[in-house]
Amino acid sequence: MFSNQMQVMLYVDDVTKAVEFWQELGFAIIEQQTVDGTSVVEIAPSKEAEAHFVLYDREFIETHSPEVALNSPSIMFFAEDITTLYKKLLEMEAEVGELIQMEEQLVFNFADPDGNYFAVSGK
Repeated sequence: MFSNQMQVMLYVDDVTKAVEFWQELGFAIIEQQTVDGTSVVEIAPSKEAEAHFVLYDREFIETHSPEVALNSPSIMFFAEDITTLYKKLLEMEAEVGELIQMEEQLVFNFADPDGNYFAVSGK
């Protein structure tokens, strides 16, 4: 059976730029390593989070695992204060979709510097 821990691998053009983007949103670096000369960084919303992103250089993945390099996940975050997060992303000049009401939830999407889209839901 599966455990509660999870990692999502994100393939990015610039690992350093991606790490800076996520850190500006409050993510913590869990682990950093160099694999075959490329930086691989594990990040999470907090040190205690059970779901982590592992940021890989897209070019590295295209070389070592070309069959997965073009796949991008569809990820939904849940936010305790969605309007503050929405405003933060706007201040960062990230690409941000409209904040809309869906039943009892507010929802929006945003893109990271590599154009990966993420959804956010909260009350």
